[in-house]
Amino acid sequence: MARIELKNSPIYLRDGLAGTGAINEPATAPVATDTEFDLDTVALNTTDVDLVPVGALFTVAGETDATQTHVVTARTPASTSPTTNIVFSPALGAGTYADGGAITFAPHLLYIQIGDGNLTFTETVERIYDRDRGILDTVRNGDEQPLELSLEFTYVFVTQETGKVVTPVDALKQLGDAAEWVSSDSDQCAPYALNVELRHCLPCGTDQDEKLVFADFRYETLEYDLQEATIAVAGRCNVTDAVATRLASLDCPVTNPIA
Repeated sequence: MARIELKNSPIYLRDGLAGTGAINEPATAPVATDTEFDLDTVALNTTDVDLVPVGALFTVAGETDATQTHVVTARTPASTSPTTNIVFSPALGAGTYADGGAITFAPHLLYIQIGDGNLTFTETVERIYDRDRGILDTVRNGDEQPLELSLEFTYVFVTQETGKVVTPVDALKQLGDAAEWVSSDSDQCAPYALNVELRHCLPCGTDQDEKLVFADFRYETLEYDLQEATIAVAGRCNVTDAVATRLASLDCPVTNPIA
């Protein structure tokens, strides 16, 4: 069996955004090729529950392609709530849309450009070895240890330019257009966290692809190397191990921000 190759393994940052909304077009329902519509009854797990973040992913009930995912590119009002209209891409596909049709929002997803970088992780299990008068006797499990994760990606910019894609550093720090990202931790009072996702996409053969999810990652160090044009981030996840899933097919185009 061939070894994993990083060039076939896109890496993403994913936040914890979730929620619902409804199409609000009582006069004329949306149709295929539309790239905007009015909406109401927005309920998100954000601090401002009816402010739809730019960059949020969503699906629309009635779309024939059940896997079609759209990304919010603009909203009205631009900076206040409630959000009453969204512009998105790609355009709606074939399907039957109706006033009041359900909208389901999904987490932000950011592709990480690795370049010559890498991703490493360490799972640690603490064992306690008991002795009977100096002789090894029984073994017990000690305290759970957080999974350690290190990621090195291409140094392009630290912070984003207006209207451009969010940078990994902004996503990690919840700054810029990532200021409205939602922690992946179900405890929203805990420090901000993200899920790191690696997709091992096989370029040939019939074996299933594999997805690794490193849940609730919080960075602890950021190391910038201008000579090597890399940014190295290291931290820990509030879990003991990564969740591995084998799938028949993953969405693997490395430049595609939609999953």
